[in-house]
Amino acid sequence: MKTAVIYWSGTGNTEQMANAIAEASGAELYSVSDFSGDIADYDRIAFGCSAMGDEVLEES
Repeated sequence: MKTAVIYWSGTGNTEQMANAIAEASGAELYSVSDFSGDIADYDRIAFGCSAMGDEVLEES
């Protein structure tokens, strides 16, 4: 199976996790800005991005 890990990282933490996942799974690793392929060419795709601030629930 052909697998890609595609990520965006603001501080480097997501990049570290994407690297670990790609290495452990044998996937191809791309930052969002470097990916120029066609996702239809992959059997599996993992997307990653930071969630800074999104873990806090809004009161309203």
